[in-house]
Formats: sequence, C-alpha cells, structure tokens
Amino acid sequence: MLLRREIDLTAQPARRLLQIFLLLLIPVLLSIPSSLHVPSSINVALALVLFGIVGLALLQGLAVEGAHVWLQRWLLITVCVWMLDGCVQLAFGHDLLGIALGEARQIYGPFSGNLRFGLFITVLMPVVFWRLVDRRPWLSLSLIALLGFVAGMSGARSNLLFFMLSCAVLLPRFGMRQRIAVLAAGCAVVLAVASFSPAIGQRWSTMVHLWEMREANPMQTVDTALSGRLTIWRTAWRMVEYRPLTGVGAGAFARAYDHYSSSENDPFRSGGSYGSPSHAHQMYVSMAAETGWVGLVSLIIVIGLCIRWYKTAPPPQRALAAPYAAALAVIAFPLQSQPVLYIIWWFPVVLLLLCGLLAALQPGENEPPGGR
Repeated sequence: MLLRREIDLTAQPARRLLQIFLLLLIPVLLSIPSSLHVPSSINVALALVLFGIVGLALLQGLAVEGAHVWLQRWLLITVCVWMLDGCVQLAFGHDLLGIALGEARQIYGPFSGNLRFGLFITVLMPVVFWRLVDRRPWLSLSLIALLGFVAGMSGARSNLLFFMLSCAVLLPRFGMRQRIAVLAAGCAVVLAVASFSPAIGQRWSTMVHLWEMREANPMQTVDTALSGRLTIWRTAWRMVEYRPLTGVGAGAFARAYDHYSSSENDPFRSGGSYGSPSHAHQMYVSMAAETGWVGLVSLIIVIGLCIRWYKTAPPPQRALAAPYAAALAVIAFPLQSQPVLYIIWWFPVVLLLLCGLLAALQPGENEPPGGR
C-alpha cells in the first residue's frame, strides 16, 4: 500500500501516528549503543518500525465509512466466541482446539498461558460493549458478568483488576438500576472466582494470612502479597539510578536483572526460586528501567498528546472515539501490573485501540446513522 501510494501520509491520523511512533522509537534507538543485550534492543526497534507500518494500514481500513461499527461488532463476536471457548474448556477440560485446562482449573481459552486470554477480553470490554449497553443494557450486563467470571478463572489477579477498571469506565453508560446491578455483579464475580478458582482462592487465603501477620514486617508482607513485585521494582529502580538517561536497553531487562539486583537472596536472580523476570510487571517502571527517563518522558508525552487530541476534538468525533479512549485509559492506569509495552502479543492490542482512537478523531468523521 505504501509503494502504491495508497496511504496518505499527510492525513491527520497518519501524521499523529507517525509522531507517536517517533516518540516511542527514539528512546529505543538511544538505548541500543549501551544496551546490555544489543540484539534484543535492535529487535524491539525493528518491531516498532513494522508495527508503525501496520498502524498506517489499520488507519486506512478505519477510514472506510461504517468501519468503526463493523470493527466493534466483530470484536464483540470474537470476544463472545473466546468466552464460549473458555466455558467449554472449564466444563470438559479442554477447549474447542484441544487446549487443556490449567492444573489449577485455569482457563487459557485458545491461547498459551493464563495471562493473554483474560487480558484480551477485559481490555476490549469498553469497545465491545459501548454501543450494546445503549441498546441492550441487560444483555450487556449478563455478558459482562460472564466475561468477568471467565477472565477471573484464568487465575491471574491482574485480569480481575482490568475487569473492574473496564466496568468502571462502562458504568456511566448504564441507567441507575443497571449501575446497581453492575456493582452487584462485579462483587458476585469476585466471590464466584474466589470460590471456584483454586489459584485465586489460594492467593486470597495467602493475602488474608499476610494481612493478619502484617505487624511483623509490613514491607515484606506487601511484597509477598504482590508476588515479589516490590523486589522487582527495587531492582528496576537501581537500573534507573545507574543508567538514568537510556536505561539498560529496550528488551534487556531480564539480562540486566542479576547485575542490578541488590540482594543475594533475591528469588528472581538466576537460579532463584522464581527465575529471572522478563520485565518489571509495570509499564511505566519497565519503560524507565529499559529506556531511561527519556523513554518514560516520551511515553508520558504520548499519553498527554492523546488526551489533548481527544479533548480538543469536536463532540461528534469525541463520541466516536470514546470507547477506544476508555480502553486505552484502562491500559494506562498506573496502579496495576501490566505487560511490558513492547511485547509481540500485547502491543498489537494497544495499536488497534490507538489506531481506532486516531481514526475516529479525524476531522469530518461522523457517527453512522442510528449509532451512539
């Protein structure tokens, strides 16, 4: 499409996307010369370039009349199919593709591991249900409750947090009676997951026990409750202290961990009980550790630009962009454990939402007739 000049690089969405990718790419390039694992940093840079090209193609597709309605409808169908697949996996021990249920009754759906399935369906909730809530609020509520249960049964606490955040941004779309029902359904989902999921139940019991023992060592209690996140973040902060401008190198967090870990008993060191973490389990901490303050500031500028573009757009464009903005706000919420931004299975979801936002904010784009 680029070679045939079918993509207008002067259009506002394309210019904004290129601006965002430059802000993301420059810190990665700056981190390469001093990276503790140069091949990983080069791979991240190449992946960002390819994703930038993919983004331009997505913008071209979303410029077609009715594309947003089409995209959101098929995302709804896709998420419902994934939920059905997860229910089959829970009921019969394997899904429609033969993927087995986890040892602790963890639902993986059609993916490997317990993180991707729950993250995908919870992050896409605002886009999937934004229109459906207006037309079928009680159906939406039922599907949201089922989605929360299936996502929670994946066994990852972060999936439950993403679910609650998505419920929070969807709550104003409901009427007063439905809002009460949403809150009740959210509580019921958490209780059901804690009852039926051995993984979540065990984590909950551990947290209750740690809370009872909190007086002995409060910081250690918090660290254990967060599965060692404080230990990882302390090591990440040492990376920032010693390499404040460019970090240890994009994608080089795992290779740098042993070098910057300050404790010989760190369970995340090589040979430890947990093994070396591939990232800092928090988007902003990962960005600072791997690409320094330059990378973190660039990411914050990107978020600020998106907020500014959204707030300064005319009401019709804001209405069309609202579901994408809500989903991106869930991803950007800092008080949670997120995947590292530059990862091959996660960044495409962020890119899809980002391109949806930029395409919807394009001047002249209006809501399709009959849509809300």
